[in-house]
Amino acid sequence: MRKRTIVILAILATLALAAVPFVYAQGFHRHQMNADSMGGLRGMMFFGHLHRVQKALDLSDAQVEQLKTIAQQVHEQNAPYRQQLRDGRLQIAQALLANPNDLAAAQARIDQQTTAERTMKMNVLAGVSKALNVLTPDQRAKASQFLADRAARQK
Repeated sequence: MRKRTIVILAILATLALAAVPFVYAQGFHRHQMNADSMGGLRGMMFFGHLHRVQKALDLSDAQVEQLKTIAQQVHEQNAPYRQQLRDGRLQIAQALLANPNDLAAAQARIDQQTTAERTMKMNVLAGVSKALNVLTPDQRAKASQFLADRAARQK
């Protein structure tokens, strides 16, 4: 009975250790989903629902088209980084499965992921800056108030 218990515990421990890379990769997936949502202006600030913003800020059709173009450019600019993040999650899991003790290889891939995420965020930041330059000063003031109201509702 005691030998059987030890064998069962060893099997359970092995299964738990084998699951670690997959759980770890799932954490990156959740983070990636957030990063993907930031791939364009959809995830940043108030551009998520452009039709509502158009009404609230009284945007012209030309402004809406400019904002859509900026969002599309950022989305396209971030596409290779999104793919790199997806591929990187798999590479991290594979590196750990190949050698669970090779944390350096997994860490190197995590560092690559971090660099790609930062680049995506910087691209979005530049896109938001361009988008805000499309707005008039009055529209930016309204947008600022919109964000303040939203932040107050979230508290």
